Amino acid sequence: MTDPAYIEKWGHSSLDHTGWITPDIERSVAFWTGVMGFEAQPIGERRQPWIAAFMGVPGAQVRLVHLYGHGGHIEFIQFDRQDTPSVPRGSQPGAAHICLRVKNVAALREDILANGGLLQGELTEITEGIAAGLRGLYMRDPHGILIELVELPSS
Repeated sequence: MTDPAYIEKWGHSSLDHTGWITPDIERSVAFWTGVMGFEAQPIGERRQPWIAAFMGVPGAQVRLVHLYGHGGHIEFIQFDRQDTPSVPRGSQPGAAHICLRVKNVAALREDILANGGLLQGELTEITEGIAAGLRGLYMRDPHGILIELVELPSS
């Protein structure tokens, strides 16, 4: 529900996009377009002095790309100088995931695995409660981003 005080204070607001840092922007684009069905805009560069202040990362120079699909907009950013990569556990504070609703979760699971993705969980059918009949699992893209896949029960 929209709070009128919030509208008054900030003006109209909506979710614009979700972004992730990647060590290899070309591989991320290939995976998220070829396997996950997003459409990529051209890869751009941000090397202007303002980018470091904007992102809060001293000396930041980045390449970035916006991808559209499934009713949403995602972004990948590759820093010229990267910290040592480590894949966060799904239970760590700050961990995030993207959830996609699909018609054949088992088929997409196989496509993700065939293209460098990894299993995080196992394909499970929920048998009780409000989500009874839903099938799904968590996976990771080739760079460790958590992906939740859900298939709603057919009715």
